[in-house]
Amino acid sequence: MRKIDEMHRRFGVLSDKRCGDCNNLISGRYRTRYLSKCVVYGCTHSEASDWRKKYTACGMFNKEWNGKDIIRCLSPEKEDIEPIEGQECLFDVDE
Repeated sequence: MRKIDEMHRRFGVLSDKRCGDCNNLISGRYRTRYLSKCVVYGCTHSEASDWRKKYTACGMFNKEWNGKDIIRCLSPEKEDIEPIEGQECLFDVDE
């Protein structure tokens, strides 16, 4: 699934607007590349959060976002993962 599809699923679609015109899209240069990132989706140092200005905007168009980054909602938190039965924690092992 594309990133923008998840945004549309969560917030709806604004077919007459583009992400490139949204206040939540930030842009800048990194080395030789010019990158765009959606603040609502999440800004990582990975291509996984790169954004296209031509995407059809979601319902968060020009709205303030104080929630958790969407990209972080898509993958489980490390502390949410249950250890395997019998697995030892590195911090519990005596030297």
